[in-house]
Amino acid sequence: MAKENHTYQIISVILLIAVIAFAGLYFTKSAPSQEINEQTCSDYINECPEIPEEKALMFGVLNSWGENLYDSSEYLLTVDVYNFGEVEAKNVELICDIYVGDKDGYTVSETPVTTVTKRIGNVASTSYKYAELEADKNSQKEGLYPLAVCSVNYCENCEILDDKIPELE
Repeated sequence: MAKENHTYQIISVILLIAVIAFAGLYFTKSAPSQEINEQTCSDYINECPEIPEEKALMFGVLNSWGENLYDSSEYLLTVDVYNFGEVEAKNVELICDIYVGDKDGYTVSETPVTTVTKRIGNVASTSYKYAELEADKNSQKEGLYPLAVCSVNYCENCEILDDKIPELE
């Protein structure tokens, strides 16, 4: 009887080892393959697909603006800058245009009466940055209802969302 139990134990151990071995082979074969990069692609395929360079995706929008309480000869414009990309945007430059407007909130002319630019430095990946610009106030040119528009004008290693989506311009 002891010999019979010993036989079942040996068979059980052999079956357990076989199940573990087959499970290991199964999970090894079904594991996701590594991402294709330029080196692995050229090792296995003659024609490799072009892998695009990652870039920052930038968007800037005017948050608020008004007359500077401490200096009535200038405007303060606050701009929200967003980076939706997975890469840091470098040397970001903002532009704000002030137009002549009418009492209904529409621009009278396509040509801005005042343009202000400011470099705000770098914006980290998937982040937000707040910037403040100062513009000289010229009530004679701007009229009673001036309107302002701000956006990202330039940055290195990035794409500007306003350029990609015409409705945002």
